[in-house]
Order: sequence, then C-alpha cells, then structure tokens
Amino acid sequence: MLEAKYDWRLPTQTDNNEIEDLSSRLAISSIVTRILYRRGYKTVDQINSFLHPSSEKIIDPFELYDMDKAIECIQEAAFSGLKIVVYGDYDVDGLTSTAVMYSTLMQLGADVTYYIPNRFEDGYGPNIEAYKCLIDKGAQLIVTVDNGVTGYEAINYAKSRGVKVVVTDHHELPEKLPEAYAIVHPRHPKGKYPFGGLSGVGVAFKVATALLEEIPSDMLDLVALGTVADVVPLISENRILVKYGLEILQRGNRLGVKSLCEVSGTKLDEITEQTIGFILAPRLNSLGRLGDANVGVELLTTENENTALSLANSCQKLNSERQELVEKITENALEHLKEQSGKHLVNLVWGENWHQGVLGIVASRLVDETGKPTVVVGIDSSNNIAKGSGRSIPSFNLFQALDGHRDKMVAFGGHHMACGLSVEPDKLEELQMILDAEAKEQQLDKRSKESLELAGKISLNSISTKLIDELQLLAPFGNENEEPVFAFDEYTTINAQAIGKNKQHLKINLASLNEKNNVSALAFSVGEKIAKIVAKPACVKFIGTLSKNVWRDKTSVQVMIKDMCLMEDSKTEIIDMRTNKLRKSLFQQDGMYIFFNSNVKQQIEEYLPQNAEAIVAKDIVKTLKAKDVTFVDCPNNLNDLKRVLTMIETEKIYTIFFSNDNAYLVGVPSREQFATLFKFIQKHTNVDIRNNLDKLAKYLKISKELLIFMIQVFFEAGFVKIENGLMSKVAQVKKEDLSQTRNFKMRQLKMKAQQVLIYSNRATLTKWLTDFINI
Repeated sequence: MLEAKYDWRLPTQTDNNEIEDLSSRLAISSIVTRILYRRGYKTVDQINSFLHPSSEKIIDPFELYDMDKAIECIQEAAFSGLKIVVYGDYDVDGLTSTAVMYSTLMQLGADVTYYIPNRFEDGYGPNIEAYKCLIDKGAQLIVTVDNGVTGYEAINYAKSRGVKVVVTDHHELPEKLPEAYAIVHPRHPKGKYPFGGLSGVGVAFKVATALLEEIPSDMLDLVALGTVADVVPLISENRILVKYGLEILQRGNRLGVKSLCEVSGTKLDEITEQTIGFILAPRLNSLGRLGDANVGVELLTTENENTALSLANSCQKLNSERQELVEKITENALEHLKEQSGKHLVNLVWGENWHQGVLGIVASRLVDETGKPTVVVGIDSSNNIAKGSGRSIPSFNLFQALDGHRDKMVAFGGHHMACGLSVEPDKLEELQMILDAEAKEQQLDKRSKESLELAGKISLNSISTKLIDELQLLAPFGNENEEPVFAFDEYTTINAQAIGKNKQHLKINLASLNEKNNVSALAFSVGEKIAKIVAKPACVKFIGTLSKNVWRDKTSVQVMIKDMCLMEDSKTEIIDMRTNKLRKSLFQQDGMYIFFNSNVKQQIEEYLPQNAEAIVAKDIVKTLKAKDVTFVDCPNNLNDLKRVLTMIETEKIYTIFFSNDNAYLVGVPSREQFATLFKFIQKHTNVDIRNNLDKLAKYLKISKELLIFMIQVFFEAGFVKIENGLMSKVAQVKKEDLSQTRNFKMRQLKMKAQQVLIYSNRATLTKWLTDFINI
C-alpha cells in the first residue's frame, strides 16, 4: 500500500448563504469566495483589498525603526564621496537586495561597490576577515543587505576601525544585536512596523524608496524575484510588491532577466511566481552553489546585451551542472538509505567529496522521498572534515535536536526546519545515534503526518478553464497564500502510464461520471512507486491543483498532483441489481435492507425474507455490521448515501436504487418555461390544479412532473398562493432568483444522485461506492 505523505484535511462547512451573498456582491465565483472566506477575508472590503492590491497601500519606509538614521548616514557618505560597500548574500534574495541597493546608490552618484561573500570561504553574513579586507581596501561605510543582525563580532571590528555599518536585514533577531550605526529591520524590537514579513530585498527596497524620495517602480522586478525566491509570506505588503513586480518582469526591461528567459526557453510575458521559483531562482542560486555569486549582481544590473547573454549562459551551464550533481548524489544517498533498511527515525547519509553547494537540495529531496528529517554530509578528503546540510519536517525540531551537542561538531547553526554543520568523519556514527535519541525524545515515532488543509472537494465535471481563471485571481501564490489544493470525486480512472525521458513521471487519464469531461492528472518524480500505480490505477486517490495545458493551440484543463495514495482493492463486492420496477424476486437474500424513503419501506417490507432487517437510512447513528446490505431506493442527496457508506461494514452490497420519478432525465425548467407558467398565472385565477393538472400540463406543453415542480418553486418564492386546490397569483411579487429556492436546489441534488446511482455504468457506480466504504 502506498501511503499519502500528508494528512488531508477537508475544510469545515461554511455558511452558504453568507458565501453566496458575498459572491454575488463581488461578482466572483462561490468557490473563490469560499477560499478567501476561510483564509480570513470575510467582508467585501477585505476581499477587494486582497484581490486588487494597490500601490497606495505600500507602507511609508520611515515607519521602519532606524530608517531616518540609516538614510542620513548613507546620504552623507554618498554626497561626501566616501567609499561605500554593499555587503550582500549569495542567494537570490541577497543578490537582488545587493542589486537594488547598488543601483540606488549609483543613481545618487555615490562611490559604491558591492561584495558577495563566498559560501565556502566566508560563510553566511558578516565575516571579520572579509570586513578586514574591505576596510583595508578603503571601505568607509558598509551597508549590509539580507544579512547583518547576527554579525556582532564583524560589525564591532568595523566600528573599532572607525567604519560605520548600516544593517538592513529581515532574518531572525538574536538576543544581542550588533552595535551597528543603524539597524533597519521590519521586526526590530523597538520598532512598530505594521508588517514583519518583508524579505531582504523588500527591506532594501524600502531604503531605496527613502533615499530616492519616491517608489522606484523600475526595481520592483528585483523585489518580486527575491521575495518569491525567499519564500516569505505572500500577503499584505509583499503581495502588492510581487503583484506589480511580476508585471515589470513581463515587460522584459531588465536585460539579465530577459537573457535568463531566453537561454531557459521561457516566455517573458508568461512569467509567474512559479517561473521564479522553478526556473529563474535555481539558475541564479547555482552561482553561489557552484561558482562566484558576484556574477549574479552583474547579471541583474548590466545594461549591455552581450554581457547579459554571456552571463545568462554561464548561469544556465552552472544550473545544468547543479542538476546533474543533485541527481547523482540523491541516487547515491538513496542507495545508502536502502542499506540501512529504514531502521533510523532520522536519515543521516554521507559520501566522499559530495559537493557541499547542493547538499541542502539533496536533503530536501530525501525528505520528500522518505518523509523523514534528513542530514546529508560530504566528506572533504583534503582536510578530513565532513560538512553538510539538514532539512526537517514540522514535527521535528532539527536545531533543538543538535544544539545541545555542539561539542561533537566543529561548527553548527540553523533553525527548526534546517541546519548546517561541520563534523569530523569519525564522529558521524555517533551523530546518527544522537539524532535517533533526540527523535525518540521528541516522540517523532508517535507523531502523525503533517496535515494539509484542502480548499475543498470538487467533482471532475466542475473543472473548467473558467474556474482556473477565477482561481488565478488569488495569485501570486506562495507562503501563507498557497495555491488551492483540491480533493476530487465523481470520476473514473481510464488508465495510468509512466511518461518522461526516464519514465519517472506519472500521467493518469480520468473521465467524469457523465463522460463529458476528460482530464489528465500529472505527478512528477514519482520514482519506484510508479509501477504500483500503473498496475492499479483505479485504486489511486489523489489531491492536487488545477492548471491549463496548451498543446497545438488547444487549451485543456489538467490536475497537478500534490499527494496521492494507493488504496487496497475493496473487499466489498458490489452487485448491480438496478431496475425501474420493484419485483418480489429482487428480495431473496437475507441481511440488511436500507431505505431512504420510509414510504418505500412500508410498501416493500412484506416482500423481505423473514430474517432480513429493514432500516431507514436517517435512523442509522452508529456503525452497523451485516454480511449483505441492499440499497433499495435512490436517495435524494448523495451526501445521505455517503454518510451511510462510512457507517456500515459488509462483504456484499446489492444496489437496486429504485426511483419513481425521472428527475435526471426530465431536468429543470428553462427560463422560457418558467415565463410561460408565470404569464398564465397572471391571466387566470383560481386554477384547479387538484383536478385539472393534466389538462394544464397539456395546454402549457410542459410535462406533468415538471409542472408540479415549477408550481412548488413558485409557491416557495411567493409568486402564487394555493387554497383548497385552487392556485392564484400574488398581487405584489418580489424579484426572486428561483435557482436559489430550496426546492430548486433539492431537485439539483436529486438529479446528481440519480445521475451517479441510476444512470452511470457499472464500473463507475462500483468505484463511487467503494471510494466511500469504511473511509
């Protein structure tokens, strides 16, 4: 059995009336409205503010603590011709932060250069040796971007040399802050900035705005790159900055980004947050992982097309090398884990000369593959030191697990979900024992799966390109504004197949119950699990996001699988006995007979075998066991049947699902039919519907069954009054949406139930029933 990675959590039911009211007032679908409502946007103003981010909501940069001091210091240095160094970081947030600050100071006419630390020689953040070198070369002011708050020793050293340091950062604040001239940070303990989720480039952009005394909109593309890449919350001010930044990116004004798109085969005008996350950011990050990250700032600031293209090609080449390294090391690491036979709660794998620049990526891959916290270490044979990176899961605090054992390591740092460490190779076995002991201490073996909140459950037939367009109103997606993930029902699995160059990806072809909507569901990097799924595609359950697929100018919808599981074949046998006429011969087996209509139970009870038990569905309040269960009549609502299926344990289910009406085939009245009946009522009073209903149906050319339903709807809506079998108009009729009446909604539910339970083929019915048995 293939287990799901996450514990799927369907949302609790929200107030439909309130959702429909908001949906109507906002002119957006109820699906989108319900998602926003559950995320805390519960008024028209709140939803409009979210859906339509305005630059007017960008916060005044001087609300950041120490901003006035920072600006005064930087301006004085710039106008006095002092040598300024922008000290950045080697990831995308650091590169874009450096580009923003460097470009801003260039506009002010400052004597400015930048320095990006080397991942392997300098490490992260302020480094005393790097500061000494910069100051020896003439640096008179250092401005940090995307780092600095943990650089106590380096910044104190600069101060001792008479060099001021202005820190702009967004990372976690230590108990003791460095003695910098100014610290600009959205969560400064003495500050009151209303949004603490800015990225490093977001903070740099606020400084740039203050220095230039206007919003530098041409730099918003850099802000979008760094903000998305750093996985900070995409809400509030970040949502505004990224929304506008994506628009700037799509214009292709920045030569470096334009060239990156060209060498990666990406269309500029189609750049989204996913383009940043999966295409642009990995290429820029590869510079710091395998090469010189300073090149990244040059790429993002150059105004020479040839330079931009040359540097972009270097990024592309390094990214390909990075991908090859990750694949090779991941494959080797998985082999090591197989040899361990899963005996450890935390994975620790190591290898000779594994490239340190990609070990964090490999660790993430192994967490995804195994569901366990993972530390991956590369042993450097030149100095006999093992360096590595760890990645964790929410239920295991990796930093806490290792923080108390620093004496066993050469160096260590990190947080709950990630760490970096150096250790002597002969201590690795002991480190595995420590991790296992800490896992037991944190009761990792007793922790449940990480939960994943779903946006809801939708039928395959309701998926459309229009729905996908509406869901895109919620974009850009990211941390704290995740792309909606859905569970799916009312479909059949046609087949599943392995696809891709190495057959590592999965494609499942699906069809809706009415077979009008064929949809493909895709899962990437499925690995060894793919053979099991292809062998039993009908047993796969999955959750995923919705997207469009364009092939040869034809657009179709597809599901991008987020998680899946392979259920065991149902042990319950389904015997199809559906009929449109009840006969005594249908009731031969003993066991339990379930009725949804008590009147049908009264009519049929005498036909049942002596040892049979007859029960009305609404009376089932606890789990029932019976060898054989027969569903006699068709419920008016599929939810009624779903509830019963989850409360019975049985070996065989006999399905009769008799119904004495044909709601699904008859359908619902058209607007024209409603109008015809309404006009008739306005001209006639005291219509005898008790005795003349057949004549009226014939006169109006509307079936009797449909006419009865229409009269019920009119009566509920207050369009007619009925007394002693006589129907007359109501003088003052209020405008009413007939589709929102209870009768209309109940009929739609009945039609859906009949579609699934009476008019579907045997395979579809069997799958639908087994999906809900013993959930």
